[in-house]
Amino acid sequence: MIEKYPLQKEPDKTMFVFEKNGKFYGHIVKNKTEKSVAKLVFETVKYESVELLKSEYPPQDSIGN
Repeated sequence: MIEKYPLQKEPDKTMFVFEKNGKFYGHIVKNKTEKSVAKLVFETVKYESVELLKSEYPPQDSIGN
């Protein structure tokens, strides 16, 4: 795993970024709560860079950019 960040439009989900063969992709995981465990919701397509991945799935701290 390269990094993780909360998603801008879905604060109850976290993006986990991975690299394989020079391509970057993410796993979107619904955050753990008191009543349920964390679970994989979606795996993104592969991107040429982390920046492209983040442009499609922006982090919470990039609001207004």
